[in-house]
Amino acid sequence: MFRKLASLFFLFLFVVSTSAFGQLNIGYLNTQEVMTQMPERSQVQQELNSFIQEKRQELQQKTTEFQDAVAEFQQNQDSMSETEIQNREQQLAQMETEMTQFRQGLQQQIQQRRAKLLEPLYNKMNEAISTVAERNDLDFVINEATTNGESVVYYAASEKLDITEQVLQYINETSDQN
Repeated sequence: MFRKLASLFFLFLFVVSTSAFGQLNIGYLNTQEVMTQMPERSQVQQELNSFIQEKRQELQQKTTEFQDAVAEFQQNQDSMSETEIQNREQQLAQMETEMTQFRQGLQQQIQQRRAKLLEPLYNKMNEAISTVAERNDLDFVINEATTNGESVVYYAASEKLDITEQVLQYINETSDQN
C-alpha cells in the first residue's frame, strides 16, 4: 500500500512539474480487460490446459507406480531377506524422492509454459498500446489496475483518456490481417 501511495505521489509531482512547462497527455487502460478479450487468448488457454492435464497424468502415473510398489513391498516383505528389504526400501525412498521433485518442479514448468505462451500476447498488446498512444499524442499510458485488481486510476476527468477500447480495436484489426 505504501509503495502504491509513494508511486502515485511521485507521479503527481512529476505531472505537476511537467505541466508547468507544457501540456502533459496521459491515457489509461485496463490491461486485464485487454488480455481477456484478445482473440488468441482462448487458444493460449487451451494449450496451457492441455499441458497441465498432461503433467497431471504424469504425476498420477508416478503416484500410482509408487503406491503399487509400496503395496507389493508390504505384501512380500515377510518372505524377503534383510538385504532385500533394505535394497527395496532404498528403491522406494528413491522413487518417493523423484516423485516429490517432479511434483515441486511441476508448478515451475507450468509457470514457464504460461509465460512462454503469453509472451506473444503481451508483445502484441504492448505494440497496440504504443500505436494508440502515438495516434492520440499521449505522453504516458497508465495501467488502470494492478495485477491483483487494485485500482491505480481512481478518477479520470474524461473517458477520452481511457484507451482500452482503442487498444482492443487495434488488436482485433491487426489480428484479422494476420
